[in-house]
Amino acid sequence: MNAALAITDFPDRLSPMVVKELRQGLRTRMFGLVMVVLHLLLVLFTLMSGGSGNADAISGWFDGIITLVLCVILPLRGFSAVADELKARTLDMLVLTRLSAGRIVFGKWASIASQSLLIALSVLPYVVARYVFGGLDLFGEVSALFYKWLAGAVVAAVVIALSTQRQFWLRAVIIGLPLLMGGCGMASFFMMSRMSAGSGVTITTFSIFGTGGGSVSVPVILGLAVWVIFFCLGLAATRIAPAASLLAVGKRSVHLAVLLILLLLAWATSLGAELTVVSSTLLSLVMLDVLTERVNEVPSVYAAFYRHGWAGRVALAFLAPGWVTGFAYSLLLTALVVVQTWQQRGLEEAQLVVISAASMWMLAALLQILPTRHARDLLPPFIFLWLGLNLLVTLLAYMLMMPFAMKGVTAWFTCALPPLMPVGYATAQAADKPAFLQLGLWSALLWPVVLLVAAVVAWRGTRSSRQEAWRMTNE
Repeated sequence: MNAALAITDFPDRLSPMVVKELRQGLRTRMFGLVMVVLHLLLVLFTLMSGGSGNADAISGWFDGIITLVLCVILPLRGFSAVADELKARTLDMLVLTRLSAGRIVFGKWASIASQSLLIALSVLPYVVARYVFGGLDLFGEVSALFYKWLAGAVVAAVVIALSTQRQFWLRAVIIGLPLLMGGCGMASFFMMSRMSAGSGVTITTFSIFGTGGGSVSVPVILGLAVWVIFFCLGLAATRIAPAASLLAVGKRSVHLAVLLILLLLAWATSLGAELTVVSSTLLSLVMLDVLTERVNEVPSVYAAFYRHGWAGRVALAFLAPGWVTGFAYSLLLTALVVVQTWQQRGLEEAQLVVISAASMWMLAALLQILPTRHARDLLPPFIFLWLGLNLLVTLLAYMLMMPFAMKGVTAWFTCALPPLMPVGYATAQAADKPAFLQLGLWSALLWPVVLLVAAVVAWRGTRSSRQEAWRMTNE
C-alpha cells in the first residue's frame, strides 16, 4: 500500500505550488474534455489521411488542431490565475508558507506547461502513425510539435503576467485583440495558401534568423523563448511581491546579461542585423517593466546595497527596486543597444532606436506628471496611456498624413511626438530626411529630461528611508 502511494504521488522534490496547481488542473473537466475531444479528432484525421488524395488537407487540419490546443486553449487557462488569488485574498496565506512571489507565479506557469507537455506527448503516437502511413519526415514533425509546445509555454507566461491585473475587461482586451488579429491573419494566410495551390503561385515565408546563421539559430530561438518566459513571470511576480523584496536585482541582472550576450553574438556571428532588432524589442519590454515599478520606501531594501560599500552604492543606482532606478537602468540599456545598432546598421538606425526609447520615456513621464502616479500599480495606467497614444498616432497618421503624402510634402509636425516621428520619417522627402531625423531626435530627447526631473523629485522623497538604511548598516 505504501509502495503504491509512493509511486503514484508526486515526489517531494517538486515545488508545493507546482503540485497544488497541477493537481487542481488535472482534475478539472476542462482538461479532460480537451484531452478526449483532441484524441477523437486526431484518430479521425489519422484514419482520413490514409487516402493520398486528401493527405495535404488533412495534414493542415491535424497541425491546426494541435496548434490551437497547445498555443491557445491551454495557455488561456491562466487567464485569471493570479487575479483569482488576489480577489480571494489567498496570497497572504501562501506567503505565510514561505513561498516567494516568484515561486507562486512559477508554480502556476509550470502547471500549465506540464499539462501542455502531457498532451504533446500523448500526440506522439499519431505523429509516428503519419510517418509510417504517410511517409512524413519524423524528425521534422517531432521538432514542429516541440516548437508548438514551446510557443504555448511562452503564451502561457504572457497570459499569467497579465492575470495580475484585477480588471477583467483589461485582461480581455489585451489578450483578445492579439488573438483576434492573429486569427484573422492565420485565416487570410490559409485562404491565400489554398488559392495559390490551385493557381500555381507560391507563397513563401521568412524568418528573421534566416539561413545564414547555421547552428546558432536554434539556440538563439530557444534562449529568447526562455528569456521571454523569465521576463513575463518576473513581471507577474513583481506585482504581487512584498515591498521589501529584492526581486528587481535578479531580474535586471538577468536582463543585462542577456543583452550583453546578444551584443557578443551580433559581433561574432552573421546575425548582427537581425539580433539588433531583437535587442531593440528586448529593450522596449524591459523598459515597460522597470518604468512601472513603484518607488520603494523600505529602508531594508537600501540597506542591502549599503552593506557592500561603494560597489553596492553604484549597484543601487541601477538595480534597486523602483522606477527611479529603473530610469537609470533604461538609460544604460539604451546606450548599449544604440552602440550595437550603430555598429551593425548605421547611425540612422541608431537614432531611430533613441527615438523609440523616447516613446517609452514619454509615457513614463506622463505617468508621473498626471495623477496616475498615485496608482497602486503603475502598469494599468501605463497600458491605458500606451493604447490612447497609439490610437492618437493612428488617427493623426490617417487624417493628417494623407494630404502631405499626396502633395509630396514632408510632414514636419510629426517631429513633435516620438511615436509619430517614424511615420513622418518614412514619408518624408529624401532631401529632408537628414534634417527631419535631427529635429526629431532633439525633440525626443526632451522627454528623458522631463522624466529626469520627476525622478529627482521622487528620489528626494526617499531620503528618509535611505538615511534610515544608512544608520542600519552602521550600527
